Formats: sequence, structure tokens, C-alpha cells
Amino acid sequence: MSITSIDGYLSGEQSGLNKKIIALTILTLMVFAAVVVPLETLAQSSNIGVYIGQITPSSATGPVGTTVNILGSIYTPNNTYQVILGKTVVTTGKSEGYYVNANFTVPEFTKGAYALVLRDATININYSSQFTITTGYTINAVPSSLQEGNSLKLSVSVTGAQQGISYNANITVQLPNSVTYSKMVALGLANTKGTANVQVNFPDSSFQPNGSLTDYAGTYNIYFNQSQALAQNQFTVNFIDQITYHRGQTVNIRATDYKPDQTATITITNVKSSSIIATIPVTATANGVITGSWAVSSDAAIGDYTVKIAADGTQKTIQDTQTFTVPGYTVKVQTTNLAGENTPDIVVQARDQATNTEYSATTDSDGIANLKLENGKAALTALWNGVNVGQTNITVTAETTFSLRCQLTDLKVIVKNTQGVAMPSVTINIQYQYRPSSGGSKTGSASGQTDISGSYVLSSTLPEATYTINASMYDHIFNKGNNTFGSLPALPTSEVLVTCPSENLTINVVGYNQEAIPGARIELVELSNGLFYSDTTDSHGAVTTEVTFGMYRARVYKDNILVNETNVQAFSASQKQIRCTLYGIQVSVSVVDFFDRPISNANVTLNGPETEKFSVMTQSDGTATFNNIIGGGMQIIAYVPGTPDGYQAVALTVDQPTSVQIKIDKYVALGSLLIQASSLFTIIILLVAIVLFVLVEIYMRRRAKPANAN
Repeated sequence: MSITSIDGYLSGEQSGLNKKIIALTILTLMVFAAVVVPLETLAQSSNIGVYIGQITPSSATGPVGTTVNILGSIYTPNNTYQVILGKTVVTTGKSEGYYVNANFTVPEFTKGAYALVLRDATININYSSQFTITTGYTINAVPSSLQEGNSLKLSVSVTGAQQGISYNANITVQLPNSVTYSKMVALGLANTKGTANVQVNFPDSSFQPNGSLTDYAGTYNIYFNQSQALAQNQFTVNFIDQITYHRGQTVNIRATDYKPDQTATITITNVKSSSIIATIPVTATANGVITGSWAVSSDAAIGDYTVKIAADGTQKTIQDTQTFTVPGYTVKVQTTNLAGENTPDIVVQARDQATNTEYSATTDSDGIANLKLENGKAALTALWNGVNVGQTNITVTAETTFSLRCQLTDLKVIVKNTQGVAMPSVTINIQYQYRPSSGGSKTGSASGQTDISGSYVLSSTLPEATYTINASMYDHIFNKGNNTFGSLPALPTSEVLVTCPSENLTINVVGYNQEAIPGARIELVELSNGLFYSDTTDSHGAVTTEVTFGMYRARVYKDNILVNETNVQAFSASQKQIRCTLYGIQVSVSVVDFFDRPISNANVTLNGPETEKFSVMTQSDGTATFNNIIGGGMQIIAYVPGTPDGYQAVALTVDQPTSVQIKIDKYVALGSLLIQASSLFTIIILLVAIVLFVLVEIYMRRRAKPANAN
């Protein structure tokens, strides 16, 4: 090959290699771009996981001021979302998991359809819907309540208005006697946010017919274009300055539209009792205005009162009558027991000393009773199931919280055994008897279990009651002679000790054949509280020990081998026999050869549970007997001494007297001689062959003799 050819060949090889490198580089860059490209780039053409499922109102339309609710989801859990109307973020929040529940108020926009967008702010993914803003109409009174003869402003607005259109409104005011006054007003052009607004005074001479007024107490209805029912609202006119008063506060009266210098009488009446509280004579001014005042008395009861003005002579078109309330202050009473703990279900009575009226409420789970009491002194009494357990006097001047300590103790029942060990999981049933303040006798009950410290606490109970406390385990009461307690000390915690007795327990341990098992170790573990006892049987297989009242799991060990376990009751002095059927079992092992003939002098080893191991030589009949073994899983190995492979092993579970045959099929027993079965078969074959050969030889010779004779 020439140098030119070689260069051409190398140039071609280099060109192919460069193409492979370029292709591999492009492929690598594509994989890298797919891995590291941002999630939002992959999702630009989709709204993965971002969704608006429901819009309220369902029509997705409404005027400015409408409350809109959106239910939906975003892609990233527990993260920030935004709700956008048009180009304005109207609300933001954090999702609960993937779930979005958002509310917003439609802002001032012109009429039209707007994009309603839910945005996952973390990955900047949107879901778009639509909300249409309609034209809205409102009319309001400022203030919404005033005294007779005063004026106010009526504010009329159009929202969601279209640009370039001038709006007008026909305002109508309807008095309590149904007389109406109207006025046309121009709102003009809407502003850039689509709102047109105007305010007018009322009463005013511009209303038709002439003579608009606020001289009558009651409710005034106001309308925006009443015939079209575009909008409606109302305001109230009073002749007293408030509708609620507390004791000591002054009721200021201003009434108009009376005759000049006309006399009248103001009467204040308790609505509940219909009793007249006060009468006040008054005279109108030259302008026909009646004014007066009355201080709410220090003994005014909580409730409603009526104020009425009765004119002498000609009455007003609508007589001035109005109701106000003496509501009382919200007073909280915090009740606690002697330990300073909150006490629920306590009836708190409050007696208003000014009126001798009694109010009551029951404390909640936080020990708080909510009452309505007026200014002044009150006596508080705490009742536990009708028993007076605490009282105090208070002075009410405003909303506040008072403390009331109750003579109630925490009854702590402590259960221990005779060694002073705490007893958990003991059932406590308490019956108590007490005398309520009204006389007679009542009973109550409570129940529970002792905790890990052996204690059960009955919170906020009466020290003077008589208590019967029964402690039991497994539905067996163990303190019947020591269960009545009375006259507990008035301390934060009153402790009562209940002793769980000890019982003598005798256990007799026998084996499979009912023979006693001496030296057996017995472990007793109480099932509910874990109390532990251990002892060893005597030569008669018996053990007597003193244990705490209860139910025990008894485990019997012989030579550190578990031979039985069972439950033993110790509810009184008792005797229990535990039969260990795994102990004292006889196992007979028969060792045979290939022809099931016994093999004598074979070594048989029994490997029992744990470390139990026995070895015995077979007798002339090929049997080996193991007495008083412990059953369970075991292995038996038979081995003929002096033979290289004359052994066999079996594994089995023994739970009763058992006979086992072990066959050593590689050997044959010939008397006391043991030979390999294969060798015996070889000898037999050789002997058969020799016999056959001899027979053939004899036969051949006998045939040959006649031939020779011939």
C-alpha cells in the first residue's frame, strides 16, 4: 500500500471517529437538558395539577362588592397560591395539602368579563376561568341611626358602570307612616374604576312633596329607583340617644313635632313586669321640641324597658314609643378546687343584691361560668351536686372575671400490696353518699383504673361525703373488709390507701406419670402488673409461697428446661397441681439392620431440649430405653462402634411415651457379628456362582460318561 493510500485510509477512519464523537456529544447534551430543565419550562403548555373546580356564585357573575368563593387545587402541596381577577391579585394564601378554598371581594372594576386565574405561585402555573362584573346599585344612610329632628346623608352609588354614560337616580324615602318623599339626582359619569356616586341630605327642601322630616320614631325605608327595585336599605330614627344602657347611665330624650309649649308625660315601664319605673312631666319648647333625661336606677333589673311620651291635647301622628335594654355585663366566674384545678360542672349562682334576683350558670370544661350581671354588688355561690361548696361577694362595674374557690378535694386512691409495692391496673369502683343543701341524701359513683404509680384520682369531690371504695382485679374484690372511708380532710389532695392482700399458694408439680418432680423451679408473673415470684419444689414436688392477690402465669423449669406453663389464680389461699406431661417420659429405641433384625451393643444417644443428653447401649434384642426424660424436640443417634459408617440419626418431637425404630440398613447382623450388607451380598453372589459352576460341571460330566461308554 502506498503512503497516499495509507493517508487516505487514516483520514477516512478519523472522519468516522469524529462523527461518532459528535453524535455521542449531542445525545449527552439532550439527556442533560431533559434532566435539568426547570419544571415550569416543561409545564408551560399545561396546567398540571392546578384547577378551579367550583366558583360561588355558580353563575360566576356579580356586581362590585360580591363575595366570591373558589374551590380548587394546586400542584405543590402546602404552598402559596394567588387568585387574580383581570390583572389584579385579589387574594393570596397557602393551600391545605393540594386543596384551595379562597374568598375575595370583587373590587371596583368597570362592567365586563374578566379572566379569573388561580396561580400556583411556587411553579408559576395558572388555571384560567372567567368572572363577569355586572352593574350594581347601592343606597346607604350615614349615620344609620339618629334622633328625631336631626338630618343625615343618603349615599347613592352605581358600580360596574360603563364609561361615557351619565347616570341618574330617583331617591325615595318612606316614613314609618308610609308617607314618601322623592328626589331625582344626577350621579354623572363613572370614574375610571366604573363608579358613580352622589350624596344628598335628608330631610331637605329639594324632596317632593315639601315637608320631608325625621320627626317620627321608627324605621325609614330608602330606595334607589323604587319602581325598578335597583336597591333598597333603611335607617332608624329614635327619640332616645341609645338602645342599651347600664345602671347609672343617663337616657337622653329628644322628641320633635309637638305643639309649642305643649305639656306631656314621659313614662318608663319594665316590659317583663309591666310596672312603671318612672314618670317625668315635660314641656315642649317654642319649636315643639321635648327634651328630658333619666338616669337608670341602681336597682334596675336586667331586661327591656319601654319609653313612651304622652302629649296633653293633640297627639303626634305617630306616638313616640321606644324600647331600650339594660343588658348587664358579661361576667366570667372561674371556679377552682382546693388544689387550684379548674372545676367543671359546678353550678354558679349569682344573687343581685339590688334586686334580689338570682342568676345561674354551669361551668364548662375549663371551669368557667358565664353570667350577665349589672353594675352593683352580687353574692356568688358554688354548688356541687346541690351542695354549697364555696361563696364570695363581688362588685360588678364592667365585663371582668372573678375567681371562686370551691371546698372540693382530689381523692387519691393508692393501691399497694403488703410489701408496699404499687399496684397498677387495679379497677376502682367508688360509691359516695352526701347531703345536699336542700336536705335529704343523695348518692353518686365513679370508676377507673390505677395508673403506673398505683393511683386513681377522683378530681374535685366532696370531703364530707362517705365513700365506699371497692378495689378489684379480674372481677374479684380484694378489700371488702376495708372499703369505707368518710370525713376526708379539706386538703388539696386527700389520700386513701388500699392494701392488696397476700395469699398462700401451694403448687404440686408432677410429671407425665403423676410422679412428683423435686427440684423444679417455678416462676410466677402476675398478668396485669408484672409482680414476680420464684421458688423451687421440695423432695415431694411441692412448693408453698406467699404471693399478692392476682392471676399469675406459672412457668415450671426442670434443669433449666421449660416443661410447662399455665395460669394460676391466687384469689384466696389455694392449692394447685401442675402436671408436666413433658417430664418423666419413656422413650424406647429399637436399632435394626437391613433385614429389620436387632443390632445389639449399638450406642444410642438422645439429645433432648437445651443441654439434656443421654447415651445407652442396645441390649441383645436391639433396644435401648431412656426413662424420665423431658419431652419436646429431640434428636436420636444410633451408632455401631467399630464401623466407619454404621450410624443413623432421626429428629422428632416427643410429648408422650414413644417407641422409635432406627434402621442401619448398611449392615447386617450375623449373631454378634456385624458385616456390611454390600459385602454380604457379594459373598452370597460368589457362593451362588460357585454352586452354579459346580452344578454345571457335574451335569457336563454325567453327560460325558455315556458317550465314553458307547
